[in-house]
Amino acid sequence: MSSLELAIIKTLTWFDLFNQPLTTWEVWFYLWDESGNLGKVNQSDILLVLEKLAADNLITGNLGYWQLAASPNYVPERLQRLRWTINKRRRAKQAVRLIKHLPFIRLVGLVNTAAFDMAGRDSDIDFFIITESGRIFTARFLVTSLMQFLGWRRHSKLVSNRICLSFYLTDDNLNLQPLAYKDDPYLRFWLASLQVLYDDGVYSSLLAANSWLNRELPNWPAVVTKERPAVRVTPLARSSILERVLEKFQMYLISRHQDSRLGDGSTAVLASRQILKFHESDVRQELAQRFRESLIKIIT
Repeated sequence: MSSLELAIIKTLTWFDLFNQPLTTWEVWFYLWDESGNLGKVNQSDILLVLEKLAADNLITGNLGYWQLAASPNYVPERLQRLRWTINKRRRAKQAVRLIKHLPFIRLVGLVNTAAFDMAGRDSDIDFFIITESGRIFTARFLVTSLMQFLGWRRHSKLVSNRICLSFYLTDDNLNLQPLAYKDDPYLRFWLASLQVLYDDGVYSSLLAANSWLNRELPNWPAVVTKERPAVRVTPLARSSILERVLEKFQMYLISRHQDSRLGDGSTAVLASRQILKFHESDVRQELAQRFRESLIKIIT
């Protein structure tokens, strides 16, 4: 098996964990070359190899989608989830039209299932937010308050079509590699799939800080947007005293949460002046193990 064939098989095997067939463009975009030796690959070359792998009965093509031959036909499920995703993106854009006018917000991105076009009917809508340094707790308070007031925030058992505000970074802490486990395909694809909904110019810095990703995902493009609305920051919002008060209050609530994994040695839940990350059910290591086991069955 050639290096390109192996990279394509790895890419399809990863997404097979989520019952997710890929278009030719998606195979090209997410092409995962762990060796880091392929470099950029043309889509035409990807298509030729896909057709060869299909002729060898390793993969199948159906309605423009490609998947592992040994798996059930996931295309109908993918098309259904795509319809659900479209509706969730409408809600996400509505939320961002308001959030972008709040102080200290530098970027809002859509991540997880909605970014991958594989949202379930009752799934939530995950946001990744970058804030000004030194203002992460103020920004989080303002965003949470706005989404709660509108009745759009995910909390308790209210999940379906709600906005999940579980990941904040400051603009002086953009390198995500320290959050990766030793074997962590999910983080790589998570970052590559980020759909920028609002950017005041920090996205280019995010790409630069995470250039390590280009080695394994050589076709991951750098699409840079720039949009900065006029945001009037009141003296109260700019106050460092307010930031410290909100920091103490939020850190108290985070530490008191009965299910918190804060300080358990993982990167599932993190809380500091540079990062707020709340993923109680972090399954990245389990997914990596399942992927390796599936891959061995295919290539041996």
